[in-house]
Amino acid sequence: MKKRLQYVPFIAITAFFIVGKIFAFGTTPLKATTLILSVSGIGALVYLRRSNAASPIDKGMIAFLVLSALAFWFWPDGAGRLMAVYPAAALYAVLFLVAAVPPLIGREVFTMYFARKTTPQTVWQTDIFKTINYHLTALWAMLFFCSFVSGLLPGIAGFSGPVYAITFEALLPTALMLGIGLPVTRRYPDYYQRKQGLAPVGLTEAQRPSDNQNFISHQPIHPVKMEEPKMSENPTIVAVNGSPHAGAGNTSMMIEMLRDPLSQEGFNLEIINLCEKEIDYCYGCGFCLEKGKCWIDDDHRSIAKRLLAADGVVMASPVYIFSVTAQMKAFLDRSLAYGHKPRSAWKPGLAVCVSAGLGETEVGDYLADILRIYGGFAVGTLTAISVGPGEFMGVETVTTRAQDLARDLARAIKEKRRYPATDRDLRFYQFMGDLVKSHKDTVMKHDFKHWQAQGLFDGFEKYVQQTTHKPQFNPEARDAWIKGLIAQHKKKKKGKKTSVQPQPADQGPQAARNCAELLQMMPLGFNAAENNGLEAIYQFVISGEENFTAHLKISGGKCSYHDGSAKNPGVIIKTPADVWLAISKGELDGQQAFMSEQYQVEGDLSLLMKLRSLFSG
Repeated sequence: MKKRLQYVPFIAITAFFIVGKIFAFGTTPLKATTLILSVSGIGALVYLRRSNAASPIDKGMIAFLVLSALAFWFWPDGAGRLMAVYPAAALYAVLFLVAAVPPLIGREVFTMYFARKTTPQTVWQTDIFKTINYHLTALWAMLFFCSFVSGLLPGIAGFSGPVYAITFEALLPTALMLGIGLPVTRRYPDYYQRKQGLAPVGLTEAQRPSDNQNFISHQPIHPVKMEEPKMSENPTIVAVNGSPHAGAGNTSMMIEMLRDPLSQEGFNLEIINLCEKEIDYCYGCGFCLEKGKCWIDDDHRSIAKRLLAADGVVMASPVYIFSVTAQMKAFLDRSLAYGHKPRSAWKPGLAVCVSAGLGETEVGDYLADILRIYGGFAVGTLTAISVGPGEFMGVETVTTRAQDLARDLARAIKEKRRYPATDRDLRFYQFMGDLVKSHKDTVMKHDFKHWQAQGLFDGFEKYVQQTTHKPQFNPEARDAWIKGLIAQHKKKKKGKKTSVQPQPADQGPQAARNCAELLQMMPLGFNAAENNGLEAIYQFVISGEENFTAHLKISGGKCSYHDGSAKNPGVIIKTPADVWLAISKGELDGQQAFMSEQYQVEGDLSLLMKLRSLFSG
């Protein structure tokens, strides 16, 4: 029954024009016709509305029939006469209003009804889904308006005869709909997603509705979790500069330090200077939490969209009174609509901060944490001290650090890198999830819908997109280890020293008694056969029981040890001495130690992964 009633609006419109042409749109025959068709159409809409099967186009066509009936019955010499002379133009005028009016008054655009037929519910509240539909609605509003003008032309220009009527009232509008409207509607979602750097997820041919089933045929927009994110054709890092000295201050200089190494890695650097933009301060009204966007229409909207679409994000600000600048603070305050909504992108980013002597570390850490608002996570933080324009303390070090971080940022994007979840992630998930739940019916309606659509209430692992590693557990080995510890302790209590067997010299680095000896002996265990032309510098910053810096230089198929820091190390390994000794002797798994943050690494992680093959023992 429902399927048959869905055709009633189209059949009623067809019947109206057929009867109108037969009787030359005379007032008397159309009185009865429009009355019967209006009553039938309204009855069908009432039935279809119960199951949400009445589309905005259906409602528009029935509204046209009702207006026609009112015109022919009550104003035959006025509105009725205009309806008889320009029937096609009147129909397209009504459809234009259906498309144009809802977005002007803040209501849902008409294409969303059809888009939901072919997209999963999880994407209905995403920004990209809404943006695509706003664009398509604007297209259809333009096509309806052009069809309206086309329907007016015969009467205005004085063209008479069936040829002109068919051409301007039927053929030309149909060509616009079929030649422009439907093809663009089908292809634009995929095009827009690729433009934003997303991989479109399309329906199979079996799943795709045929053209006669739906007025609009959409592709799914945005998967809940992107397993294989793809970079855009022109990968871009977007840097937000909070300095009031656009292009001339120390913050701008630090951002520019990133440009050349990013370019060498194939990335564009786009800088947005907040001081050149119009961004009003936040009023704290909570409108964005309930509706999903701020009511203030200024430059913040476009900047936010650019950050969400970027491949990587840089947040930069000088220190003003132990915090960010007023420009950056206003921008971040206005980002509240995104602050409660964890994004599904998880793009790498950097934090950049400079001070005159105090606060750059704390403010840099703050900006690094803020990256999560736009779906980012910090690869690192670039900080510096400068008391005047360009007067950087240790400018060479700052420049080298910037180059290292830029390369690491680029590689993190290419490798689709994610860093392990932290306690901050857990605290944010627990606190914000409870907060959103408790206000789901009041000020956080839109936040709650986002958490539901993204499946974030399902658990912490789904939120961080990571699973807990379950290593093999050997209870016998653990028991033997504990017994050995007890026995060793008892011997010490009795004043007996445990015998230590001297290791043969041919064991190389494993024979080292401390970390300094280990690093000095590592060239002895260098596997030249695994080198494959590698040119690299491994720098070690040793802490704990030993405190020193040294580096290994691999060049020309040879490895050499050097005291102190290197100028441009490929990777920096910061580790307690006992941890690195345990890893070298096979007593501690190096990968597990890294994942549990027992040591830290800066620079090219691929060099770290090559250590096992480059050095024996």
